[in-house]
Amino acid sequence: MHTPTFAAIALVLLSLPLVAQSAGNVTDERLLDEADAAANWLVKGGNAKGQHYTPVAAINDGNVAELSLAWATNIPAPDGIAATPIVVDGTIYVSAAYSVAYALDGTTGEVLWSYDPDVRSRLVQDPGMSWAARASRGLAVWGGRVYLTTADCRLVALDAKNGEKDWSVQTCDIQQGYGISDSPYVGGGKVFVGNNGSESGFRNRGYVSAYDAASGEMLWRFFIVPSSNAEENTTPALRMAAKTWTGDALETYGGGGSAWNEMTYDPESGLLFFGTGGALPYSWHVRSPDGGDNLFTSSVLALNADTGEYAWHYQTVPEDSWEYNATMNIALADLEIEGESREALVIAPKNGFHYTLDRLTGELLAADKFAKVNWATHINLETGRPVYGPAAEYWRQGDDGATVVWPNMWGAHSWNPMAWHPELSLSFIPVVDVPSIIRDYEDGDFIDTLQMFTEVDGRPFSPGKLVAFDPKRGEARWTVDYALPFNGGVMATGGNLVFQGNAEGEFAAFAADSGERLWTVKTGSSISAAPVSYTVEDTQYVLIPVGSGGGLQWVYPQMHSTAESRGPTRMLAFSLAGSAAMPGDTAGRSALRTLPEQPEQEAPPETIALGKYIYSYACGYCHGKNAVARAGGSVPDLRYANSETHATWAGIVVGGAKQPNGMPRFDLSTEEAEAIRAYVLSEAEKLRSRLSNGNLSQ
Repeated sequence: MHTPTFAAIALVLLSLPLVAQSAGNVTDERLLDEADAAANWLVKGGNAKGQHYTPVAAINDGNVAELSLAWATNIPAPDGIAATPIVVDGTIYVSAAYSVAYALDGTTGEVLWSYDPDVRSRLVQDPGMSWAARASRGLAVWGGRVYLTTADCRLVALDAKNGEKDWSVQTCDIQQGYGISDSPYVGGGKVFVGNNGSESGFRNRGYVSAYDAASGEMLWRFFIVPSSNAEENTTPALRMAAKTWTGDALETYGGGGSAWNEMTYDPESGLLFFGTGGALPYSWHVRSPDGGDNLFTSSVLALNADTGEYAWHYQTVPEDSWEYNATMNIALADLEIEGESREALVIAPKNGFHYTLDRLTGELLAADKFAKVNWATHINLETGRPVYGPAAEYWRQGDDGATVVWPNMWGAHSWNPMAWHPELSLSFIPVVDVPSIIRDYEDGDFIDTLQMFTEVDGRPFSPGKLVAFDPKRGEARWTVDYALPFNGGVMATGGNLVFQGNAEGEFAAFAADSGERLWTVKTGSSISAAPVSYTVEDTQYVLIPVGSGGGLQWVYPQMHSTAESRGPTRMLAFSLAGSAAMPGDTAGRSALRTLPEQPEQEAPPETIALGKYIYSYACGYCHGKNAVARAGGSVPDLRYANSETHATWAGIVVGGAKQPNGMPRFDLSTEEAEAIRAYVLSEAEKLRSRLSNGNLSQ
């Protein structure tokens, strides 16, 4: 029997992957030192500037046509993946719905470990978080730990090597209307966590918290809006903000302003940048009847990351009446503007304007439209304030009127990250170019419906776009049109490439300088997440999660996928040396279904109309507008409810019989629940009629 020598053992140990020795080794030093090599994707934004960009150019515009599948791994998540993966030393970390975390081998796709924080079981006590629980947008890695957040407001730290829980802290209160759908963010030995809930109707106000990355101890908390209790406004920032609120909105609604999406930590300046949400009531005239800008809602904020102290703010929409929050991702960019070198940041928030700000002072440097906009004519660069237009003033239309508002209240740019190319000085924005049709304005609230147009002002128009925006010139360099509005996040590379997946299930590479489509592959699954790049043993991989993710897909499923892109949730990795066959199965795809036996419709038209109204605000966020639910997901399409479900309808809706499944009970009367049932049944009858006439659209 041969016994290996000590030298041979040492050689074997040295040849083991680095991940086996120091899993999850992310630090400020690595973020800065590896910026030019970028073999990893250490933070959600890819680098310390949050640019969703890699300088690696092994895959480039000259050879991208040779890109092939290296491996594919199915993820058991019927609700898709919204997360941007993190890759550290050959190991991929990603989360899916219900904040389930996975670690995968970057060369084979093998699942190394998974961790389930058991969000599902908590739906029994707090079923109201059901919608947010399925919209998990990622995790973070730092100092040997993986950090994930949950819809029920926990921050959980795991051992990056094996996925075992290290510690957990409660960072917000679900009973106050808070929740978390976004990832945590890391830097400077800290974990930064925001929350959602601005529109919950509970008395809450958004905040950002910083925790010690090793122990979980809370280090500071910054409240985004002031308290209605003046004694609690103990900082200069809160006292300044308090002067911008009038009326009783703070006391009644809490102020909102949640930081619910991507943050950027800058280790060079020590600043943390993030955008903030809006507030209730939506209408500023009702919310703040005696004036005031309602700080710090719909704003970009910079804090001292060590102390949580306010540094500066810029409000994108003072007097916001459209919920045009500014929570979209922020990229740091070094630009020459009017002959002067500026340390800037760029952001394309919901409102359709692309902003360039000085990242050290918040000074507005440029602001131009990247999508169709009618709520404002332009941004006054001297005052920094928008010049409002009358076309979007829905509150002047009366109860019977409808206003077409561009962009829609969900945003011309949503949570799907844009990318910044530092060499070309271009932003690549996944644009949602559809309006909101706003009706039934009452007491500062409104009900909106998104509508796609293929023609606007007599010209062809595309509801979805990939826009390469030049902030120096204030205009698009090039545009790619899509048939559906909700498409995936974006990555740019040093190989003159831009990668993006779309709602029709295509994953494509475009020339960054011209927009020419250079490569595409059909994945069979619609794509919401953003791709990333990483390198293992001199091989560059491009990784994309497929399977539509995020919360809005439940409201408008037909705008997120087609019958051909309802395949399973997968991780797909591509390389120039890839030789794997693209999976040909369609497991998880929603087959053409037959309507079950259902009761006869006996409700009068007025009851159906009432049911439609109640459904729109009580049910549509999970079961879809017009009762059309996401195909293949965990929420049923109510049009296919059988006779047994119809017979037990009130027990489910009012009695809470299916709370353990995440179906909340509602404070409705039996008559109101019956009205909803009548409306759903009427939509089922319409579907049955279409199917019988040979129209297979479901």
